[in-house]
Amino acid sequence: MRKTKEFEVERFLANSEGYLKNKYLLSLMFEVSFDQAEEVEDEKIMEDKRWIVYSWDIKIKKPIKAKDKIKITTFAIDMKKFYAYRNFIIERDNEEIVEAYCVFLLFDLKKMRPIKIPKEIAKAYQKEKAIYEEKSHKYGDEFTNLEKIQIRYADIDTNYHVNNASYMDLLREITKVKDQDIEFINIVYKNEIRDKKYILGQNSKNKNEISYRFIDDDKKIYTYGKIVKRNV
Repeated sequence: MRKTKEFEVERFLANSEGYLKNKYLLSLMFEVSFDQAEEVEDEKIMEDKRWIVYSWDIKIKKPIKAKDKIKITTFAIDMKKFYAYRNFIIERDNEEIVEAYCVFLLFDLKKMRPIKIPKEIAKAYQKEKAIYEEKSHKYGDEFTNLEKIQIRYADIDTNYHVNNASYMDLLREITKVKDQDIEFINIVYKNEIRDKKYILGQNSKNKNEISYRFIDDDKKIYTYGKIVKRNV
């Protein structure tokens, strides 16, 4: 079952050069998936549960600009044990410009741990064949720099940890790559950033690829992944 929603990209969602910030690219995709969840999920079954994002693979074929009219479609492609797998497609003028693969984890708020997805929930989504699948990644291991990044109150969401989309702002701080110059994003949320005044960011560059990670003073890894820069 597919869920589609149309948007006009408002100027306040764009960076200083008029391109959609990747933070809001994620936010718009999240909104469509949350809308679908409200439509198909049984409220009683889900009242003490919530979806947690585990990872993203996002292929940005063409950057999105302010005032662009876009159509975002999402659908479930599989559900196994704790995990739900989704595809996203973004179109502009009937052309696919973004493809994404996202992994969600179902979390029990009472038991405070991941739980198996109920059969009723899995059935409600009516999974479809994948159009974009997760890549196999190799990450750099020579992290030579260390940058201290302040956690802002604006980064914290209603679950009292750094919002998943806000990691794009943190990523910009350590890579210095503009939103429109990124053609691929991989991000894995290993641990929530919670009750932190700052986080430490590192990156490892190899040609047009940048591996990155966010850690604390004790070297605990919170998030890691890689981006690929567009040939500009």
